[in-house]
Amino acid sequence: MPATGHDQVSVEAVAAVSGASGGERLAHLDNLKTLLIAGVIAAHAVMGYSDFGSWTYQDVQEVTLSPVVETIFVIATVAFGGMFMMGLLFLLSGLMTEHSLARKGSRRFVIDRLLRLGIPFALYTLVIWPLLEFALLEPFFHRGSYWEWFTDTEPVLDNGPMWFVGVLLLFSLVLVAWRRRFPPQPGITRPLAGRDLARLAIVVGVATFAVRIVFPADTDQLLNAHLWAWPEYLAMFGLGVLAARRGWLRPVPASLSRQVGIATIVVIVILPIAILTAEPLGLSEDAYLGGWSLPALLGGLSEGVIAITAPIWVLGFAQRRLDGTGRLRRSMARSSYAAFMLQGPVLVGLELLIRPVDLSGDLKALIVATLGIAVSFALAWQLVTRTPLRRVL
Repeated sequence: MPATGHDQVSVEAVAAVSGASGGERLAHLDNLKTLLIAGVIAAHAVMGYSDFGSWTYQDVQEVTLSPVVETIFVIATVAFGGMFMMGLLFLLSGLMTEHSLARKGSRRFVIDRLLRLGIPFALYTLVIWPLLEFALLEPFFHRGSYWEWFTDTEPVLDNGPMWFVGVLLLFSLVLVAWRRRFPPQPGITRPLAGRDLARLAIVVGVATFAVRIVFPADTDQLLNAHLWAWPEYLAMFGLGVLAARRGWLRPVPASLSRQVGIATIVVIVILPIAILTAEPLGLSEDAYLGGWSLPALLGGLSEGVIAITAPIWVLGFAQRRLDGTGRLRRSMARSSYAAFMLQGPVLVGLELLIRPVDLSGDLKALIVATLGIAVSFALAWQLVTRTPLRRVL
């Protein structure tokens, strides 16, 4: 019997994402996800010795990066990490979420999300991260009890890197509720065009500016929610869902890839200039991070452009260049989520281990970043292959 109605939509969605019957995994998505998570781990390792950003080890760092490396790290973090790396993760999540929801159905999908995302998020927020901060910081600050550390943190109920998992869980559940209220209609729309992305970039830029009047970038919110970047994250997650259903990015058209690539390069060239000229112009970095000002508006609009264009450009590159398979790549892809969760204890443990060693901040950052990636993925592989947690992770 031919599929009709919602069943037909599900077939189209699965085909758009998997490209094969049975939901076959796409190597380039797995490889790209692995690289992104390795990049996140490396960035947090370097941040431990930086004055920029927020990572728990910064409170007790014994050495810092050299001025040159610090400047390079700030530019790289702003231009690549803060403005599009997480957006790319949300885009990939949207692509995969549409596939999963279409394949499993609403009820099974929600149960799966609560097990895979909700339980680890709750454990990390209520147990793992508070214990980690208590063990790391109490010997230096002597605040008294674990309860004081748990109840008096900035942000409230801090969870380190697991904020991403909490936000993704919320977006996923909202998508299910939206679909139940507004069932998707079958049919493929016109191809995604550069002008569509230009409009979306403007909307994200203006929304980012508006949100950061109240929540400047890198400020604290309940559950470390990163509300100051939600316009970007919501747009990229939604774009991933729509792209999966409509086949927009399977693959990324060559002409669209060129357009977004040019836009990305232009913004990447402009951003370091803005950062390096802020002090001579009498501006601080905070001027670009939020508030009712022209620099904040320019910062928001720039982020709107790179947050939309760069992920699509990188996705197109991955489709052309990162489609290789092999045992190591498959193992790392299988371990990537667990490695993401383990990075906090692993990085802090490594930082404490080499703390007594007389080395520069630059060298320590390199050592912790390299070992942090290797150890996080190695431990994660043990979890997903030799423990009952493999059913969840």
